[in-house]
Amino acid sequence: MKAAALVLSVLTINVAGPRRVHQGWQSRREALSAGLKAESPDAAAFQEAWRGEDVDALADGAGHPYRAHEPALGLAVTSRKRLVDRSALDLGGGCGVLRAGLDLDGTTADVYTARFAPGAGPDAARRLGQFLAASEFISAQSKTRPVVLLGDLAVSADDKEAEIFLNLIGARDLCVSHGDEMCGRTLEDRRVDYALIPYASRPPRETARTAFTGTLEDDGDTRPLSTHFGLAARLDGAWLKLRLAAEPEGRLEALTDAAALLDAARAEAEARAKLAGWIPWRGTVLALRARADAARFTADGERARSALARAAKPSIPYYE
Repeated sequence: MKAAALVLSVLTINVAGPRRVHQGWQSRREALSAGLKAESPDAAAFQEAWRGEDVDALADGAGHPYRAHEPALGLAVTSRKRLVDRSALDLGGGCGVLRAGLDLDGTTADVYTARFAPGAGPDAARRLGQFLAASEFISAQSKTRPVVLLGDLAVSADDKEAEIFLNLIGARDLCVSHGDEMCGRTLEDRRVDYALIPYASRPPRETARTAFTGTLEDDGDTRPLSTHFGLAARLDGAWLKLRLAAEPEGRLEALTDAAALLDAARAEAEARAKLAGWIPWRGTVLALRARADAARFTADGERARSALARAAKPSIPYYE
């Protein structure tokens, strides 16, 4: 069978850029730009790219004249394809999702870059709420377009949270082929970076791979180019025909799991608030923080249950 022609090559990397320039960043940015030139992707997704001048330098390195940047979120998409439109979702705490619509010879495709809250415990529950909001945003924004979601999900590929997010939007992880991990670690001993496309019964012909795994020699020190490795992927003509499902097959289970996890997090936050009242001095601050967490997890849990009720409700035919 003849392979479909390449449509779009993409790359994602959390560049761990500074909000203010510090010693060593200039050399690292130059090395990242050189890596982008060597990779030569059609579109690149960046996380923790806070400053416009850094995005411009990285885009120039990749040879990309078109760029979308949300400085408050540290997210950027740059491209050699024309940028048609854009939108963004602020998830708080410097996390969010940025969509860039690219013109692929008459077909508009959406390239997303995303970053979610890292951490365990209450941070994991906050991230789960972010996943819920992001899945609704992505589904609403890209109903009729091909989609590729790139970025830092802040969870390991074998974590339950990753499964929940993929099922919420109905996505396939390009780093997994026939059940096998193809990319390996991207942060310490875990893979937290992803390249996702809409799920289809037929596996894609190509998978993602790690990128930016080299090191930088600076004043006798050997350092990685970023705290994260990047991912690169090639998307062919078959991808152009894929669309996100209105009701992905695993979404009901994902919403059920999310609601249960958020209920457990709410109960834990309420318990923390009670215990904090016995702590001198800092107890009031800790109790207020725990109550804020409980309120957030309650709202996110209700969001999951509302979505679950809507998804589970059978459609009623309308007759004239």
